[in-house]
Amino acid sequence: MNAARYVVAGVARPRSAWFAEVSQWANAAAIPAEFVKCVGVDELRVRITSGRAFSAILVDGGLPGVDRDLLAVARDAGIAPIVVAEPGAAARWLALGASGVLSPALGRAELLDALASVAQLISNADPTPSFEPVGGAPAPLHGRVIAVTGPGGTGASTIAIAAAQALAADNRSGRDDVVLADLRLRAELGMLHDAQAVTPGLQELVDAHRNARPAPQQIRDLCFTVHSRDYRLLLGLRRHRLWTTLRPGAVAAAFDGLCTAFPYVVADVGPDLEGEDVSGSVDVEERNVLNRTAVRRADVVLAVGHASLKGLHSLTALIQDLRDFGVQPDRIQPVINAAPSSARARATFTRALAELVPPQRSSLAVERLGAIDAEVCPPAFVPVRNVDACLRSAAPLPSAVVDPVGAALLHRLRAGSTAQDDPIASGRRVTPGFLRRGAVGQGMP
Repeated sequence: MNAARYVVAGVARPRSAWFAEVSQWANAAAIPAEFVKCVGVDELRVRITSGRAFSAILVDGGLPGVDRDLLAVARDAGIAPIVVAEPGAAARWLALGASGVLSPALGRAELLDALASVAQLISNADPTPSFEPVGGAPAPLHGRVIAVTGPGGTGASTIAIAAAQALAADNRSGRDDVVLADLRLRAELGMLHDAQAVTPGLQELVDAHRNARPAPQQIRDLCFTVHSRDYRLLLGLRRHRLWTTLRPGAVAAAFDGLCTAFPYVVADVGPDLEGEDVSGSVDVEERNVLNRTAVRRADVVLAVGHASLKGLHSLTALIQDLRDFGVQPDRIQPVINAAPSSARARATFTRALAELVPPQRSSLAVERLGAIDAEVCPPAFVPVRNVDACLRSAAPLPSAVVDPVGAALLHRLRAGSTAQDDPIASGRRVTPGFLRRGAVGQGMP
């Protein structure tokens, strides 16, 4: 027989009365459901990502590990996440992405009503879910994002400081307009700002978004004020290895919160953007989650390189990696640090860069919209200047460094569109499962 029923996976704290009752109802056929009991959150994750069809998961809101990321994993698999928590916590769990919230004193009727409203019956003939994933809470409005990236030794972090200083000088509202976020795995902005403390920082920001949505002022309080340059600084990871504590869902929520608290977010990120679609490794994608999140959300990406043979080669490869990741050419602004003062040498470098980075061919979808091939933007040249003295004393960077970066950045921000999140309009590759997950308009996975 192929009678339809609900298939529910659940996890709870030991001796939870509701957990035992749901199991008894399912075993006695008092509810049209199969209840799969898990001994921990790790087992639950394995089950819902195994490919087996589940209607919903029923999880204890007080259990460690039940957080935004677990709910997102369930939704991505097309499974409705239902949280069992006290009634006063319902709004918080719904904001974190739960499809429904039930009281620990739930009855059969309440459970069936919840399943009928958010889940779907599954028959034995259905090997996989045939319904769309349940969406979570709408994402908050975003501020403008500037990602600054480049290989080690190019001075990308100094260029990020210059970008933040230029944006702060261009805005009248004061230092609460701009935040400089250190999102590199080997965080060094604290050292470059002579920070006397190591906390709070990125880890605290991400942890705050695991099970809540902090207010903008709470987010601003996690950032240090750089009085001499009129912006705020979010310190990065205290150890390289701590990237393993950052879950993708919490990182994305933390970045949303940062963009909600500040009109401008300047993110200093690494150049590695590989994900599971390229490397076949989930671990590689999670290791690069900070870089991928910032670059995916960026209105402008400053690609930093050196005016040398090796620098030209590295910058060319970096720009191609950004394009492969889906960043539109008009959003990539090359920056040549420690550039020569000779106009002839700069023109030669510009011509060489244009020859090595060919125009990006439009995809079929973009061609139908009338888009044309786009060439690499002319680079901004930052002359050789000794900025160590400014960094040691936390003084503003010299205008010779800030002005070229600021002029190119502001031009791109004012000229750029806001269609980055549309994969069809931007001509980005649509990967298998992309449309099924309802990701159109939400950025690349």
